[in-house]
Amino acid sequence: MEKTKEEKKGLFFRFINGVEVIGNKLPHPFYLFTILIVVAIVLSVIFAGVSVTYESASSKGTGGEIVTVTIKNLLNKETINYVTQNLYSIYYNFSPMMMMGLLMLSIGLAEQVGLFGAFIKRTIAGVRPAFVFAIVSFIAINANTASNAGILGCTAVAAAVFASMGYNPWLGIILAYAAGNAGMSANVFVGNLDVLLSGINESVCSSLGIDTSTVHVLQNWYFMFACAIILTVVFTVVTTKFVRGFIGEAKDLSLIQIGSSDKDLSPLEHKALRNTAIAAVIYLALLVIICIPQNSVFRADDGSLVPNSPLLKSVLTLLFLFFMVTGIAYGRTTGALKDWNSLPKMLAGSINSMVNFMVIALPASLFIYLFNASNIPTALGAAGAEWIKTSGINGFGLIVFIVFFSTFLNLFMTSGSSKWMILAPILIPMLYAIGFSPALTTVAYRIGDSATNAIAPISSDVALIVGLLGKYNTDKSKTPGMGTVFAGCMPYAIATMITELLILGVWWAFNLPLGPGVTMFIK
Repeated sequence: MEKTKEEKKGLFFRFINGVEVIGNKLPHPFYLFTILIVVAIVLSVIFAGVSVTYESASSKGTGGEIVTVTIKNLLNKETINYVTQNLYSIYYNFSPMMMMGLLMLSIGLAEQVGLFGAFIKRTIAGVRPAFVFAIVSFIAINANTASNAGILGCTAVAAAVFASMGYNPWLGIILAYAAGNAGMSANVFVGNLDVLLSGINESVCSSLGIDTSTVHVLQNWYFMFACAIILTVVFTVVTTKFVRGFIGEAKDLSLIQIGSSDKDLSPLEHKALRNTAIAAVIYLALLVIICIPQNSVFRADDGSLVPNSPLLKSVLTLLFLFFMVTGIAYGRTTGALKDWNSLPKMLAGSINSMVNFMVIALPASLFIYLFNASNIPTALGAAGAEWIKTSGINGFGLIVFIVFFSTFLNLFMTSGSSKWMILAPILIPMLYAIGFSPALTTVAYRIGDSATNAIAPISSDVALIVGLLGKYNTDKSKTPGMGTVFAGCMPYAIATMITELLILGVWWAFNLPLGPGVTMFIK
């Protein structure tokens, strides 16, 4: 007998609940990353001396070179001396901690003075949840235009916004984090990753004599644009039907939420929002004015603002300043920020929310450094790509196989451009020989890479998300862990993989262009 919808839903809930239970039975992230450090060292000792030779591509479009990578025994004088002498540098230069530490200062300020709550009351309070989920999905999907900084920034803001709306902030964190990572292959804008991947493709194609006229930053844009729109709808449905029920409703928002819970704004809050809007307009106007001159400090050397410019690279600092300006404007008007001496105290309160993550970041940063230093991820990627070359798989099945291989490789390497530098010189000529364009090969890689980014176990961002879940925990009986992150993101990862493969199947069936002047197959 065919299962009913409720039974199927129940099975799926049991599956993701199982993922959470098993994941949370893992040691605390601090100890888990400590164990992974030991594992990395042991593997480096066992496989020390194993070499893989491959042609490495350049991200600047300049030709690649033959590289031999040898797995390195981490128990050597050079590595030990570097770690003991530079542990502080490895730790404090850990990019997720640096990025979020800065941003949480100003977001925490805006949250403490009540700006988010008042803004929600004035704008989207009372609208259907699905509308809110769609907005957050779309913004998060496109946030990766500014790389990881955009994704993490959107995640932190979503948590505060959901809390202000009375929703479980965990739902905002999981949705924004999963959607932001899925946006690596779904975006209405061209971002830094597009620049890097097109540069790598140009390097490979030019060295092999392959026509580079269709290798440009817009090579996948039509496909990405369609995915961004469709995934927004899909993520809204997934959030409404599955993830919201799994995460549950907020238990006690007073544990995290500061500000009045009244549904209506007071006259003082109306005035504060007006002053905040004026401050925001002035800030944005000044930013626009600064960007207008062709020699602006925020423009690239060629005068452009997108897709790769100081403006986009400065997005984290600009967001920090934006929330500082608006938070101060609102807080000074309402009196929540009583005097200027209160500002440092509130900023100190904001950074306190990062303490748990700062503890986890110590072993996490060391593990990421050691694992990469061992060359194990690079050797694994190169060997796997060579195996695909000799597998004998053809047609659309080969494209699907590359998607899943990218997913597998994501378990060990999290840098999208680094993986593609290894894979592109092998996969592009291999698929070009059977009539597949470099852009099609790139799309297959990007689908597999982006779909599972949010559940990649060695991602340095996972520890940060666990820290955010702890900061925005409304249920004292629950302790968030890596299992919470993986279980919450799992439905989105599955949905992304299925949806983008279906979209690619449509593109394949109708031989649609992947970008301006870019075909799927070589004519």
